[in-house]
Amino acid sequence: MMTVEEYAKHLDMAVHLQKLGEADIRDYAGQAREAGVAAFYTNPYWNTVVAEELAGSDVRVGSGIAFPYGCTGTSIKFAEIAQSLEDGATAVDMVVNIGALKDGDYALIERELAGLRERCAGTALTKLIFEVAFLTDDEIVTLTRMCCDAGLDYVKTSTGTEGFPTEHHVKLMRDSITNDHTKLKVSGVPRQFTLAATLWMLDMGVDLMGTRSAAQLVAQYADHLADHT
Repeated sequence: MMTVEEYAKHLDMAVHLQKLGEADIRDYAGQAREAGVAAFYTNPYWNTVVAEELAGSDVRVGSGIAFPYGCTGTSIKFAEIAQSLEDGATAVDMVVNIGALKDGDYALIERELAGLRERCAGTALTKLIFEVAFLTDDEIVTLTRMCCDAGLDYVKTSTGTEGFPTEHHVKLMRDSITNDHTKLKVSGVPRQFTLAATLWMLDMGVDLMGTRSAAQLVAQYADHLADHT
């Protein structure tokens, strides 16, 4: 069985509540650090605060680009990536321009994917958020392959603000990955990230799961492991 530390690295902790102040952000970042998760995400304004709280740990500072709608201009996305990196981000998740994808503007999508990869190279992990609930199967397959061709680190299901991924979506993304580098992250699954669900997803080939409940899940896994050893 995985160790608690190994399990924790399959979880990204994400807290995007607009109402939070600095004390709240520091508290959540501290929880993420104590749990040893893969990354802690909150709204980009707080990246410097999160970087300060996570300094000296191996928990990445996560930043969302064009979150949650994805339809800002390309230059704005690139500026947001640059600001996030300057503020200490070490994992950068960009939302795809869904309308452009549906219009078949693959040149714009390719330009944004290349810009994300180039700007983050050697500094931050790259992830593209799909919003699979809005996409057809063909669009999901095409976008997954484009991310693989662009050399992104992860393809990611959803923001959780509009629609939610299904088991079908997850399997389709998994089966459409065309290289050994790009991995799959599942997020945007409200109230369904039980311990059993996370273990099932890991068995299914999911590498990362994003949830506000990450710290609690790590504690639950530690209890589970203690009960089975």
